[in-house]
Amino acid sequence: MSLPSLFRKELLWSRHRILTLVLLLLLLPAFFAYTTVIFQTVVPEDTPIAIVPETDDVSADGLDIIEGGAALFSAPERYESEERAMRALRREEVYAVLVVPPGILDESTTDATFTLAIDGGMVPFGDPSIAIRNIMEPRLNQNLPADIRVERTVVGAERTLSEFLVPVFMMGMVLLFAFTYFPYNLARESDVLERVLVSTSLDAVIATKILYHAMLLLVPIGAFAAAANALGYSVAVLSPSAIAVFLLTFVYLAAISAAVMVLTDFSALGRFCNVALLFGSITFSSLVYPVGFFSPLRKELARSIPLHHSMVASRSLTLKQVDASLFADRFLLLGGFTLASLLALKLAIEHYKRTA
Repeated sequence: MSLPSLFRKELLWSRHRILTLVLLLLLLPAFFAYTTVIFQTVVPEDTPIAIVPETDDVSADGLDIIEGGAALFSAPERYESEERAMRALRREEVYAVLVVPPGILDESTTDATFTLAIDGGMVPFGDPSIAIRNIMEPRLNQNLPADIRVERTVVGAERTLSEFLVPVFMMGMVLLFAFTYFPYNLARESDVLERVLVSTSLDAVIATKILYHAMLLLVPIGAFAAAANALGYSVAVLSPSAIAVFLLTFVYLAAISAAVMVLTDFSALGRFCNVALLFGSITFSSLVYPVGFFSPLRKELARSIPLHHSMVASRSLTLKQVDASLFADRFLLLGGFTLASLLALKLAIEHYKRTA
């Protein structure tokens, strides 16, 4: 076969794989190029922090001034009590709590001490919180009559970066398993799955695969636990509630991955789409950095993605060892989204049955 004939053969192959090539050669590079802009911000400017009065004597005008000043380097949210603000801190609804003392607008007040509290388990916010404290103190001294001090305190046990990354890498493993190995397994057995339509329910086969692969995840979870124990990390990897979050997350991600494969007839296009979903999930779900660390748009986007809430719950349950009831509403959210993803998979399978 001549060289021109070989080129024509490749061209013909490309015409039949046009969607795959568009995704691989155009959409994915454009996506990667776009994501480079998210790393332009070094010091967070839109991370939510709580503004709370130390006592009932703190005036509303004083809180307004502090909130307006804090807006220059954060996204301040006012709370009525320190207890509610600290609860929000543990739930990663805010990443710092600024406690405002009374009398800050009183000319007779000679000195006042603000408290900036952060969670010791949120390691990536440690250094930025020091920068925020260093920015805040001189600005407050410029605008308030009293001599202002800002004390930075750490709530809960301080974790190392290595400990912090354990649940992050575990969630990354769940993502990798759901969006790469699981669709590969489906594609490899696509011929068998087509024959299953004659003898049994395709729904039951895919559901069994999801359940089986979820059980397989217990093996790497155990490996993480053994490694963390050997390294002396204070990480509760084997917390039942944390394991439940990881397994539930895999179920809804695998359901989405399977629906993509079914809708693309178990083709290579489906696997490329799942890879795109993998990178998109990692980029926009704020798995490592606090929401608002890079932009207000990404903060709102992350909070609308269930995977972000899975990460927050699993991180808190492994690093902070909080009670699972603190995240009862997020468990309900994740459970509801899991049911919705399974329903989407069911609809994809029904469409496949009618067109197969």
